[in-house]
Amino acid sequence: MLLAGGGVAVGAAIGDEFGDDDHPSMEGPRHGDHRDGDHGPRDDDGPREGDRDGRPAGAGGPVTGIGTASIDELLDIAEAARAAADGEVTSIDAKRDGTWEVQLTTATGDESDVRVDDDLKASVVATEKADDDDTGPTLTLDDETIRALVEAALAEADGMITDLDVDADDVSPYDASVLTADNRSVDIEFDASFAVVGTDLDD
Repeated sequence: MLLAGGGVAVGAAIGDEFGDDDHPSMEGPRHGDHRDGDHGPRDDDGPREGDRDGRPAGAGGPVTGIGTASIDELLDIAEAARAAADGEVTSIDAKRDGTWEVQLTTATGDESDVRVDDDLKASVVATEKADDDDTGPTLTLDDETIRALVEAALAEADGMITDLDVDADDVSPYDASVLTADNRSVDIEFDASFAVVGTDLDD
């Protein structure tokens, strides 16, 4: 299932991939950034390949329903979050209840966590003001970056995107998590050109 990329190592259990539903968690600031269509073709009278109610290309069976393989859906989620809070998107995380948690960071370093539901209704969960020494993100998840990151992640592992984020790591500024059809989570690290520099597969 995994293609050429970084080395594969045993990672954390899949339960650790997703935050507590009742208490959304963001694992520290994630600073680090596409919109033309879905990852797969769309039939006129059927669900879009990779839609939440469909199955991603190459999957051996239905996954748990967490995440999506649709670029358009992720772009819509990001857009809804931007409309609810100030800043640029620096992470997008799937939650077990089917909602998404999006972190936005302003140019001054303020961070907001926004919950986006199935109907793209967005609400601010929490906002944290920046410390005096904080700075804004160098990279962000703009539409172009979301597209490139999703395409690169799904080329590396078949499944559903459950997490996208950026950080200040010069070697691997972009990260994505893919939940496969057999319910294993693949964490993939990318360089600035979206080339795979490492993968971590839960057992």
